[in-house]
Amino acid sequence: MPEVNGDGGRAADRAPAKPNGVDVTTDGEQPAAAPPTCHDLTDAASRTPRSLRQFPRLCRDAIRLVHVAAPREFYLSVVFKALNGVGLVLVLLIGGDVVAKVLAADRDDGAFATVAPRLAALTGVTILLTLVSAAGRELREIIGALTARHAQQKIIEVSSTVELVAFDTPSFHDRLLRATMGGQMRPIQLVEGLLGIIGTMMGVAAISATLLALRPWLLPLVLAAAVPLLLASARAGEAFFGFQKRTTPAQRLRGYLFTLLTGKEPAKEVRAFGLAGYLRDRYDRIYAEHISELRKTAWKRLGFTLQGTLAMSLSLMLTVGVLLFLALDDRMELAQAGAAAAAVLVLGERILFTVLHAGQLYETTLFMADYTSFLELRPEGREPMAHQEPARRTASARLEDVTFTYPSAAVPAVRGVSMHVDEGEIVALVGENGSGKTTLAKLICRLYLPESGRILWNGQDGAALEPDDVRASIAVIFQDFLHYSLSAGENIGLGRPQDLADQHRIEQAARHARAHDFLARLPKGYDTLLGPEFDGGTELSIGQWQRVALARAFFRDAPFIILDEPTASLDARAEAELFNSIRVLCKGRSVLLISHRFSSVRAADRIYVLRDGEIVEHGTHDALMGLHGLYADLFSLQAAAYLDGSGVSTQESSPVR
Repeated sequence: MPEVNGDGGRAADRAPAKPNGVDVTTDGEQPAAAPPTCHDLTDAASRTPRSLRQFPRLCRDAIRLVHVAAPREFYLSVVFKALNGVGLVLVLLIGGDVVAKVLAADRDDGAFATVAPRLAALTGVTILLTLVSAAGRELREIIGALTARHAQQKIIEVSSTVELVAFDTPSFHDRLLRATMGGQMRPIQLVEGLLGIIGTMMGVAAISATLLALRPWLLPLVLAAAVPLLLASARAGEAFFGFQKRTTPAQRLRGYLFTLLTGKEPAKEVRAFGLAGYLRDRYDRIYAEHISELRKTAWKRLGFTLQGTLAMSLSLMLTVGVLLFLALDDRMELAQAGAAAAAVLVLGERILFTVLHAGQLYETTLFMADYTSFLELRPEGREPMAHQEPARRTASARLEDVTFTYPSAAVPAVRGVSMHVDEGEIVALVGENGSGKTTLAKLICRLYLPESGRILWNGQDGAALEPDDVRASIAVIFQDFLHYSLSAGENIGLGRPQDLADQHRIEQAARHARAHDFLARLPKGYDTLLGPEFDGGTELSIGQWQRVALARAFFRDAPFIILDEPTASLDARAEAELFNSIRVLCKGRSVLLISHRFSSVRAADRIYVLRDGEIVEHGTHDALMGLHGLYADLFSLQAAAYLDGSGVSTQESSPVR
């Protein structure tokens, strides 16, 4: 008795659940073991620290980042900064001694001999400082590159492991961009800020010791003078951070428009429709708005800096004035007052540089907080209910009342879906555009988690299994498969990267996909670079690219195969050859076939028909035709395109995908 179901209204009566089980607008308590949710993506941004009270912790995070990325270079830079600070003190001491000796010496032939050794020492220290500064600059470039690489590695780790649903939320893309900017643009500034503070603080400490020896009460006055500038620098950093955060969506849009105007894939349509002028004007408007906001922020930052600098300068001049008054009032010797005034001014200059470095570091740590908070999205290790890799040579999937809603959608993409693909079966999934076919494929691949219901993988709850364990047993080719600008062999071998060196299996997979003949004829055979982006690359036709993608799926040698429109770019003969061989090539494997061509699914063991995210019919081809429902209607519409002699491509005329 054929298995037929014509009732698809049961799930429609239920109220739509929250997207992916999460309310993205209100706080919700999430299980401790669950991966980051949509709410996490938006809520974490609001927790970004922007207070001076967080500065010490942010500095520790920054130091830890640089130390982990470049430990040897970091310590060497600290030594260079220490030498720079000590050298500065030596220059002051030796220079002062030279001046004192010159003033005290008699004008005779022995005067130069008295100061010559000190001049030689001063020259040596000056040369050493120059060499140390030059080496430090080059070392900072290396540290910056190492830190940027480390930061990018962490971003890649998060982006490649976070739940796929994150990519369906604008907030995630905003945070990814800010984290990328924080990881790429800020490390060098962070290093310069850290090392700059280390160097200037050593100079400050040395001069402070001198000032303490002269007049201890002067040091607190000079240090207090720096407080307004420190606060102003912090506010200036927060202003720029706020500007970058506000303009992130616009920056992403600008980047998208730039890609449309310069990318290879959009180039055809941009030229065919004459879109370059419109897109360029919109790009320019967004950029103009960005620059306008940047000007406002720059003036705001300048105002903060001027206020802080003015307050510090007035405080220092007041301190020097007090020293002058004490000297004129005979309460302090003139020489001592002059030395103290010089120490105050030099210390003030050192503190000024220190505060500016601290302000730069504080601004950088704000952006680094974007980076570190993004890293928190990485799914942590959890104790699954049944941590067991599914069997490699057998696979079955069963969906039980599965519902899923995209974060930005108001209604579920699939609702109340129950279906199964048993071991060794070929099951087809058909339906009109937007009916949820590809979404179901992603759910089975454990790319998404259902918000309700469950997906059993070999009888085990997929939510309790490690995602990589599930995906290791699946070979999937999506309709929008990737064109890797790598060698032909790599394009196939990426289906199972650990076996990339197995050239025999790569060629065997290519033969199964009918790709071997044209790949073997390429200039360097399987070593030929595919795509025109790099020197020596060869472009393929879309049909050839699809054959390469199929070969990649066959090379994976997985027990469960998902083919999403596998013949969309193949001609009728190639399509017939593929489907005639699919039972042989996939013998013993489970296959989920998504296709808009009914001639290719009629031989499936079971066919599921989707409409508006629900399964409305399922059964064999003959049973569904006998039902005279949606499947029969769509099949007849497509068959008519062949019978009426119109010559219209079924891919274009068919309402089914």
